[in-house]
Amino acid sequence: MITIESWLREAAIRLQVIGVESPLLEARVILGNSLQKDRTWLIVHGQEVLSDSGRMRAEDDLSQRLNHVPLAYLAGEREFYGRTFKVTPATLIPRADTETLVEAALEVLPEGAKVLDLGTGTGCIAITLKLERPDLHLIASDISKEALEIAGQNAERLGAEVNFQPSDGFKSLKGLEFYHLVSNPPYVEIGADLAPEVRNHEPALALFAGPDGLDFYRRLASEAPENLSPESWVLLEVGHTQADAVISLFPDYQARIWQDLAGIRRVVGLKRRD
Repeated sequence: MITIESWLREAAIRLQVIGVESPLLEARVILGNSLQKDRTWLIVHGQEVLSDSGRMRAEDDLSQRLNHVPLAYLAGEREFYGRTFKVTPATLIPRADTETLVEAALEVLPEGAKVLDLGTGTGCIAITLKLERPDLHLIASDISKEALEIAGQNAERLGAEVNFQPSDGFKSLKGLEFYHLVSNPPYVEIGADLAPEVRNHEPALALFAGPDGLDFYRRLASEAPENLSPESWVLLEVGHTQADAVISLFPDYQARIWQDLAGIRRVVGLKRRD
């Protein structure tokens, strides 16, 4: 027999061995998810004996985490901009860096703007923009039908009216002349040294973009002018060293940069020159 507190302590030690930064916190998430209980309940009931069925479920999830399956996939959710979004291995896990893209869009998009979220994944960008700015009109697209299904579920649960459409870039989208573009595209270079949680478990299609990570930006630079109007904002999340390279791909555009909380140039805003 093992108590809840003892299981948490032993699980935290095992997680620490593989380099987890907050092992006790992750152990609580794993056990809480297995038992369908929150952190407070686990603390209050720490001296209770863990049931065999609860322990088996928790050990299974712990084993997966020790094999570097991301905690968000085990929990089935991740917080973004103060809201909880469903995630699966079909979707990129939302990150705090991307909240900078949302902040930039909220700052510059005019009232009643039509907005395209290209490569929406969980839908976290489009849904957040709609909930923060109900005046906006959102289309969200993705090449992955599985991701769009998750995004649609997130929108329904959170009460956001977003039009989801399958598309490979602009290919299946028509009549976008008066839309603004927001996108957190694939921008990792092939062969990059990534944590195993990312490299082995998050969808490669949403991560990698050629030898230098710029392939998708090149495609946008080629296709955006013929699909968007001169008044359209093109707002892009970029890798931590990519801002200047991305700007150089859009020579006919004026650029603005937003930094994330770490001071990294995280978002490039582009608008065609007059």
